[in-house]
Amino acid sequence: MKPINFFPRFNNLSCESLNVDFHLHSTWSDGVNTISEIINGAQNNRINSIAITDHVRKESVYFNNYESEIKSLNSECELNIYVGFEAKIADFIGNIDVKDDLVKRADIAIASVHRFPLGNRLYAASDFKKEVAQEIELELSLAALNKGGFNVLGHAGGMSMAHFREFPPNFYEEIITKCLQNEIAFDLSGRYHIKTLDVLYPLLKKHNPFISIGSDSHNIRPIGNWNKRLKEDLL
Repeated sequence: MKPINFFPRFNNLSCESLNVDFHLHSTWSDGVNTISEIINGAQNNRINSIAITDHVRKESVYFNNYESEIKSLNSECELNIYVGFEAKIADFIGNIDVKDDLVKRADIAIASVHRFPLGNRLYAASDFKKEVAQEIELELSLAALNKGGFNVLGHAGGMSMAHFREFPPNFYEEIITKCLQNEIAFDLSGRYHIKTLDVLYPLLKKHNPFISIGSDSHNIRPIGNWNKRLKEDLL
């Protein structure tokens, strides 16, 4: 994982630092649009920097060609395009499901809770009662933050928000505090956090962690909307 020095702290967010989208999915994994189409969508919405962060696993074999395409397109346009990935948090020790060499090569390495690993199976948050799912998501997030090896924690509380529309404020605060302690950026997610900004804004202002702005878009239609919302709220 390459060091990235441009993640701002929450209280230093500016118009320029909000004109980015560092969580985007393309046809290399489960996105609808090609990287070229994403670039056009970002440019049309005056986004100045993006990261393509397709899903990877340890068994993924596409990364060489994916990285080459991103770097080639980056050399052809004025937009800054970074090589990234999103990998799931694989266990309660904090390991992430990605090869070590990919972590070293990526500019932006996102680790996210997706399904819950219990025994030899992966479970959805909806398989549990709300309080249990929330506690599992918190534990997985904190384990990964303690272990490290990535630079962005993806959509904190996102599985609980998706299934239960709620994640406890004190759980958010624990995650934000741990992000700060370990200098890992908090992914302010357009897909998962838009309904909980009234909880997140005071906590982010209080603790002032590094922030990664990401729409988590899987098609180009929402690109730019999250940036506009954050500018309206914060500037």
